[in-house]
Amino acid sequence: MLQRLLCLFFLLSISFVARATHIVGGEFEMQHVQDYNYRLQLNLYFDAVNGSPAALDQTITVTIFEKGSNRLVRTELMRIKEQSFVPYTNIDCTVGQLSTKKIVYYETIYLPPATFSNPQGYYVTWERCCRNGTINNIVRPQDAAQTFYMEFPAVVKNGEPFINSSPILFPPLSDYACVNEQFYFDFNGSDPDGDSIVYDMVTPLNGYTTTSMPIYTTQPRPAPYPEISWVAGYSTNAQVQGNPAININAETGQLTMRPSSKGLFVFGIRAQEYRKGIKIGEIRRDFQVLVLDCPRNQTPKVLAKETNKKEFYQEGQVLKINSTDANRCLNVLFTDPDRSEYVELRARPVNFSRRDYTFQGLTKGTINQGASSDTLKATLCFDECFDTEGKVYLMDLIVKDDGCSLPRQDTVRVSFIIEPTPDAPPALSLSTAKRVFEVQQGDKLNFDVLGVDPDQDVLSLTAEARNFTMASQQISFANKSGAGQVSSPFSWDITCETLKQESYTIDFVLKTLVCNKEVVRRETIEVKTISTNNVPTISSDQTAPVIELMIGQPFTASILGKDVDLDALALTATGEGFDLNAYGMAFSSTGGKGVANGNFSFTPSCAAIQKGNLKVKFVLKEEACSSSPDQELVMEFIIKDPNNAPALTSDQSITSISLKLNEAFEANLDGLDIDKNILIMTAEGDGFNLADYGMTFTSAGGVGQAVGKFNWVATCLGSENTVLRVNFLLSEDACNPKPQKLTMEFTVVAPKISDYVPSNIFTPNGDGKNDFFEVPGLPSDFCSATFTSVRIFNRWGREVYRSTDNNFRWDGKDVNDGVYFYVIDYATSSYKGSVTLVR
Repeated sequence: MLQRLLCLFFLLSISFVARATHIVGGEFEMQHVQDYNYRLQLNLYFDAVNGSPAALDQTITVTIFEKGSNRLVRTELMRIKEQSFVPYTNIDCTVGQLSTKKIVYYETIYLPPATFSNPQGYYVTWERCCRNGTINNIVRPQDAAQTFYMEFPAVVKNGEPFINSSPILFPPLSDYACVNEQFYFDFNGSDPDGDSIVYDMVTPLNGYTTTSMPIYTTQPRPAPYPEISWVAGYSTNAQVQGNPAININAETGQLTMRPSSKGLFVFGIRAQEYRKGIKIGEIRRDFQVLVLDCPRNQTPKVLAKETNKKEFYQEGQVLKINSTDANRCLNVLFTDPDRSEYVELRARPVNFSRRDYTFQGLTKGTINQGASSDTLKATLCFDECFDTEGKVYLMDLIVKDDGCSLPRQDTVRVSFIIEPTPDAPPALSLSTAKRVFEVQQGDKLNFDVLGVDPDQDVLSLTAEARNFTMASQQISFANKSGAGQVSSPFSWDITCETLKQESYTIDFVLKTLVCNKEVVRRETIEVKTISTNNVPTISSDQTAPVIELMIGQPFTASILGKDVDLDALALTATGEGFDLNAYGMAFSSTGGKGVANGNFSFTPSCAAIQKGNLKVKFVLKEEACSSSPDQELVMEFIIKDPNNAPALTSDQSITSISLKLNEAFEANLDGLDIDKNILIMTAEGDGFNLADYGMTFTSAGGVGQAVGKFNWVATCLGSENTVLRVNFLLSEDACNPKPQKLTMEFTVVAPKISDYVPSNIFTPNGDGKNDFFEVPGLPSDFCSATFTSVRIFNRWGREVYRSTDNNFRWDGKDVNDGVYFYVIDYATSSYKGSVTLVR
């Protein structure tokens, strides 16, 4: 190993000049944090040997574009957060001239849903010049830039949040490849959302930055981006020449090659992200691989053979290990042609997942350290319970060395069929041949339960009740466990409690584990109870099942329970859907051995008739070891109330009454009920209060009779209504009341000024006849109108007389004969007329 490493150091020292710049490769990542917050990260791989420290940017400005329109959406400033060296698979293969640093920039950014909602998605980029100048497969690598590129979907879809994190690629290694040797990189990624990933090779993007503008000093440009230019003989499908050329598995992401020439080669891969068959994003990684002329690392060798045979196993054979074979092992030998080589052996199941096998002996070590070659030996043994169930199992026995640049390995695939070591089944038995037992009160069951296993496996013995709990009975049985044999006595005292159930089932269960599989044996007994109990009887002195009662009619019934076995009896009564006490029912009972008596009483009330038909259930219970079902007797009651309607009359023969203003009215009313129910008489205005209109009503009620008196003096308020209706109500205190109503309608006629039209001529000549102009009886008011004045005018409109007294008298003094005009004023209304004065 040491000699190979010294040769590599020498080769590297004469093959490369320190004229490289710094970019090895890199990729973007974007991970969902919370809501619309995301962590955006750029992984930059930096040449730590030839790269200029001045080319390492402490901050970068990345750009986000809308994919469909290439519209610039925003820019983000990101800072260096982490730095680390890219490791080798085998640290012993480290070469000083090949050292790569991983520079990580990241920031948490907010993507507003109103902005990032375009269904075609977005892409984020950053460009930097220049790549490692010693790259052999592209034109003028010292002038070639890299465009870091990633696509991501909108953060909302159909109005709902669309959560997505980009794939995360496996971190690259600093391993170098060797000419004409198989080489591989694991670039496979994981997706936090469970989306599928498809890998392919792509030509790295160059972009628009140059040696004169290594980072943008103007506004960054959108896609499409120029690609790097391949040297003749290289292409997207042959980025590293060889047999085969570099290629990546579309499903696993494993990158393989057998390079045909040495040099430093850049390559690009793409990981496209799919959800439900639809592409939603992609990331690109550029990286480079160093190919050297390496000292040859030879492949180790592994062989296997059955322990009882001399010939080695040949792939394609099927080994058979029968259940009777005492030896269930394979010998495994492995070695390596190289000097002082570390080798390690492992087993990998191919088409099964069982792990019940073990290695004995040496499975790893350093060999060929002395003058002679060494071979390590291990023994692979299968557990006695290993069972392929008749199928052919495949197992790879793999030996691997630690050679540079990558370990080499050899595999032998073993096909085998294995039967488990035979195991005799356990047995369960009872010391009695009976499995069905008929029992009475006072009986006792006794027998032993025994479990035996010829292989001395650990046994577990239990008893399980199916349709009851064993603790509820006088049962004695202890669960037991032990190796090879277990036993436990069973006993059951049959008591009165036992007879309350007709049948019992008990399972005695014996369990053991055979090759981690539970083996169960079961014995079942049934215990049937025997009872000679006679059914008690219930009866009543009332034979009719349906009883009709009037309100207030008392009812009684005697209930009798009898039992020829003289078991203790008890009587109860319940209403079907009601409480007995709530409807005036009462029940009392006495019980004893062989007999029970009950007394029921009921006087129907109004509440009973409102409930409808009432059913009362009388229940007889017996207390016995094997009690009979409860005996029942039902009485149904129909309650009747033949109530007659009371009569309401008045001494007023008419019910529509017209009254003059201030005219008094009186009505006497009588109520009579032949059922002698208590009567109550009331009066109420139809839409008004009696007292507000000055109406009064007094009444007196009693058993079968009620009287009332209504009085009213017609008022102005009454005259304001067209009709006033007064309802006289007669109610009775009965279960099914029939109230009566009598209605009187009142109209009030108020006087009008026109009713007091004075004489149109008067003769003030002193003869004592018609000497004055007057309006005898003219009222001082008409409810809402109040007398204000009377004025008299001559035919020229001059006032000749005025008075504020409604009993005025004008004698015509100091005026000539002729026609005069008067105005009688009641404020809200007035009356005009003329009168002729003749002497």
